[in-house]
Amino acid sequence: MKKVLLAIGSGDYSKILRRRFDMHLDSFEVSEQEVMHRRYLYEILDLEKPDILILHDYYLASDLSSKAEKEQEWISFIQTIREQYDDAVRVVFLCEREKGDPFLASLVHNHVLDIFYSNAIDMTQMIDQLKDKPRFSRVSKLTTTGNLSSVSSIERLEENEREIPQDTQEEKEVVSLEDAKQKAPKKESSTQTSEQTPPKEKKEKPEKKPRPIIKKVVEKKVNIVNKQVIKRDYHIEITNQVERVVGVPLEKKLVLVGSPFPRSGSTFVSHLLARELAKIGVTVTYIESPYSTAYSYDRFGGHNDIPNYRSKFYQFTKEIDPKLKSTFDWTYSDVNLIVKHPDNEPIYDLNEIPFDVYIKILLAQQSIVTIVDVGTDWHQEIYRDLYDIATHAYFIVEPDISNIQYLEDPDNIHTSFFREVLSHQKSSLIGNRFDNELLENELLADLYKETITTCIPHFSSVDVFTSHHSASFLNDLKKPNPMIYDSLLPIIKDLLPPEYLKKQKGGLFSGLFSKKVNIRKT
Repeated sequence: MKKVLLAIGSGDYSKILRRRFDMHLDSFEVSEQEVMHRRYLYEILDLEKPDILILHDYYLASDLSSKAEKEQEWISFIQTIREQYDDAVRVVFLCEREKGDPFLASLVHNHVLDIFYSNAIDMTQMIDQLKDKPRFSRVSKLTTTGNLSSVSSIERLEENEREIPQDTQEEKEVVSLEDAKQKAPKKESSTQTSEQTPPKEKKEKPEKKPRPIIKKVVEKKVNIVNKQVIKRDYHIEITNQVERVVGVPLEKKLVLVGSPFPRSGSTFVSHLLARELAKIGVTVTYIESPYSTAYSYDRFGGHNDIPNYRSKFYQFTKEIDPKLKSTFDWTYSDVNLIVKHPDNEPIYDLNEIPFDVYIKILLAQQSIVTIVDVGTDWHQEIYRDLYDIATHAYFIVEPDISNIQYLEDPDNIHTSFFREVLSHQKSSLIGNRFDNELLENELLADLYKETITTCIPHFSSVDVFTSHHSASFLNDLKKPNPMIYDSLLPIIKDLLPPEYLKKQKGGLFSGLFSKKVNIRKT
């Protein structure tokens, strides 16, 4: 069993990680102690002696202000623990940076082989990776020739490094995420820097590897959990510079979308949801039911974009002629599509695609969210089984009184399945072509006002036809319709944690994250 020490700096983020590690108690034990500031890293690491140390680039607060200084602080820390512990401590680094960032290459050069740098962290992949041994092959792509410039940039920083003032006797404690953000000030304007920062002293570059510039000063034993809160006043300045906020871990979701009735819009809603998730940086796969007529291939102009396409269903079940040029992967507008080719694939039956084959196709997907468009194929036993393992199921209904009466009739055995699953927590209704005013109707209000997750409004037939004619998602028209995001937001909130949505379009702090925040004590 491997002991894990979290150095995240965010209680909410840590809870997500702890919850996932707790699902693998046979492999991992997460320390109750937690690092909430970089100044305590050495001390708590020495006390806990973990096998795995998980660091967070952004949330773990620092006494330094500039990006270059913070990066050098990380490199110096990692070099020091490598000297002290060799490979006994496995360092995992979480951040959100571009693939070509020189700092990532510097981490790899210092033998950090577990780096998660995308804005959406696949927790299943992380756990599986930490169960395996560290492998250079996972991060080799971060050490390209262009990234080697990071070494010289680190050396230039060492030539101009400043002495970092030691901690004063007054303790500066981090007790919450908001405090952490305030006590890790961003880079201020050049005027403020010149007033508050002592002039840089030139130092000769040492012949040997320089000692870490971070000095460890321990005046007394620290109890991170029970700290006295010291209130301070801060002056906050916001400028129009951008500093990216690191991502949050996302759990994989299997979403079923369907309807009791044909032509209710399950495919329409599935397409909208898939594209909207992709637009906010979530990897997503859309899967068309193999037991129904092909639709999405023509909908997105597959005959022009990928004429040799065959679906994963074909790949897993048919003998493939080696002379036949075939493509089995299709990503369109950042959405991974698994749909049937109408001319080259049949309407499959359960003998051709049984449950075990369907599961293999689902497990092969690396997307955070997989949307299965069931349509009206709920009578297939396989979808009853998939419902048991799905994380969410959405049933599309329209304001059609005859269909509503048919669905709600307690004596109707044909719709008993829907009435049963709608009582489950993971099942929800979506009203398509619903206006919110309709829910004021006495009949609809009595049935659905408290149970419908969201209402998809009626969109202009001209806009819908235009998107079809241009083989594009309705979300991507030149004049974006804000109703799309607004109507899908309740579903997106079901699927994604609030920490992720705060950074995205329509999020609570979206305006703040597009600016540079400077904080200084008054």
